This record gives sequence, structure tokens and C-alpha cells, in this order.
Amino acid sequence: MKSLKNIFPWIFLSVSILLIGLFLYFSNRLAIQLEVQEREKMEVWAEAYRHLFTADDNADVSLELKVLEENKTIPVFYTDERGTLLGFNNLKIEGDTAQFISGKIKALTQSGNYFEINITPDNCQYLYYDESLLLKELHYYPYIQLLVVIVFVLLFYYMITSRKQYEQNRLWVGLSKETAHQLGTPIQSLMGWLEIMEDGEWKEEMKKDVSRLHTVADRFSKIGSQPKLEPTDVGEVISSVVDYMQKRVSGRISISAQLPEEPVIHQLCAPLFAWVIENLCKNAVDAMPDGQGEIKVSLAKETNGRVVIEVADSGKGIAKNRQKEIFDAGFTTKQRGWGLGLTLVKRIVERNHHGKIFIKSSVLGKGTVFRIELQ
Repeated sequence: MKSLKNIFPWIFLSVSILLIGLFLYFSNRLAIQLEVQEREKMEVWAEAYRHLFTADDNADVSLELKVLEENKTIPVFYTDERGTLLGFNNLKIEGDTAQFISGKIKALTQSGNYFEINITPDNCQYLYYDESLLLKELHYYPYIQLLVVIVFVLLFYYMITSRKQYEQNRLWVGLSKETAHQLGTPIQSLMGWLEIMEDGEWKEEMKKDVSRLHTVADRFSKIGSQPKLEPTDVGEVISSVVDYMQKRVSGRISISAQLPEEPVIHQLCAPLFAWVIENLCKNAVDAMPDGQGEIKVSLAKETNGRVVIEVADSGKGIAKNRQKEIFDAGFTTKQRGWGLGLTLVKRIVERNHHGKIFIKSSVLGKGTVFRIELQ
């Protein structure tokens, strides 16, 4: 069933392309046939015109007149050898007559839509005809069909992607809420046990770990819905994460924060944004060759009010052909891992904080710089 769902859009796209090709083929074929028919009619019209002018005074020209009067759709005019207009039918002359006819003669001569009518050896006239309104519309009809089909395909694609996005969002929300719920019960139990235990240094460390679990549960709870953004000192959030991470990584890895002297206040959900910095730092730690290196988290506020955070590491770097998929769910270079860390980071920055995150630079063997921009 899953493979059928995956192949269905391609089947639909193939059928759409086939239909477009058929529409264009048959419409073009019909236009060519109509064009040939109109030329044949004008050939008869030109012959009837010649007979009318060369007939004797007593000759019956009713048939010729009927042929000339039958033309109700094809624009036609005739001129002498000098291009002087002698008559016209179904033709709307715009602006200066001489200039209009001169332009028409040039265009219709290039397209071959004319006949030479020899009235007498010394009198030669020319009949020019344009495409009928029906034929002109038929030329545009395939493109209208093509536009309609393209719009239909785009709408179908939008429906497919929207449904897929909706299902992913529902999965994220369900996963987040369930994780928060599952963590909630043991956290409350641990806190209860801590209250009845005796004081001691180990108890303080346990409290820190329990508090950490509570923070994790709070993060999952908030990512499952639209969190409330509040004025927050971004530098404090970064400092707390850097301090926490530095105590829990190898001494061969240095994690530091470069912060401005003045506080940078921005609308944030502090628990979620701390998760962003923490995830970027953890990824940087995992990218360190031989388990040693340096991570720098910098903060700046630009003159236009934009807040910029950069996380730079001296790790192994990311190949260019993999940089576009680094934020995709399931993408990971680790032997163990779900490939969800950077996907969550992107979601928190872009959806919850209306910002942008991207790889500013990455050089193999030298390191990577992630950049976050908050408006």
C-alpha cells in the first residue's frame, strides 16, 4: 500500500503529460486542417473574383457573386500592383488606411496568404486574406489547455504535499505530547522520593538531574503546540547552555560563548531555544575528530534589529552535496541516532520563532558554522 501511494503521484504526472501531448497534437492538427480549408476557400474566392471582372456584360455571374457573398468570417482585401486598396471584406481597418494596408501586405506576403489575380495582361491585382477569428482562437486553444492542465497538476501537487506536511505535523505533535506525558509520571515520583530523603551532596546532584528531566518534558510539551514567546535575554540562554554542556563533555573540547556587553532582548520561548543551542553544540561535539576541538557560540544584534547567533566548530565539516539535506528528518551520519536533532532545531527556529537557520560555511577538515537569524 505504501509503495502504491509513493508511485501514484508519478503515474498521475505521467498521465497528465500524456494528456497535454494529446491535446497539443490534436489541436495543432485541427488548426492545420482549418488553415488548409480556408486557403482553398480563398482560392475559389479569388477565381470567382477574376471571373466576375473578366465576364461579358451578358454573362450570368450569379454563382460568382454568391461565392463572394458566402465569405462571412475570413478577413480579405484586394489591391492593385501598386498596393492601392480596391476593396475589402470582414476587415476592420485601424488608423491610417494606407499605413494599415501596407503593414498587412508585408505580413501576409511573408506568410504566403495571398493570390495573384490576372484580370487582363496589363491588369494584375492581388488578393490578401488573414486568418479567421476561429483559426486564431484555435492557435491559442492548446496553450489554454496546457495552462489549465498545469494549474490542475500544481493543485494536485499542493494537495499531496499539504497532506504529507499535515501528517508529519500530526506525528510531531503526537510524539511530543506522548513523550511529555511519559516523562511526567516518573519525574513527579522522583521528586517525591527526594523530599523524604536525607540531605546530602548526592541529593543536590540528583535534584539537578531531575530538574533536567523536567526541562526535557517541558520542551516536548511546548513543541507539541505553539509556545508563548516572551522578552528574554538571549545571552543568558546561551550562557546557561554553554555552562551545562562544558561540564558534560570531554576536557579536550572547549565550548565558549562570545556575547555582547549589553543584554540582547528578544521574543523567545527560552526552554525551546535553549534546546536549539544545545542540539547544535551536541552535533558539534560529535563532529570533533579524535574527540578534541573548539566550539564557539556568538551572539550579535545588527543595526536593523536582527538578532544573529552563530555556532562554529573545528570539526570535520560537511560535504557540499550533503548540506541541503542536513535538516531533513532521518538524515544522520552517526551509526546510532534517529536523525531528528537538526530537524527539531529547524522547526523550533522557523515555526516557533519565525526565524531562519542555515549553514553559513563548512569546510571539510576545518569545521562548520551554523547561523540563526531572528527578526
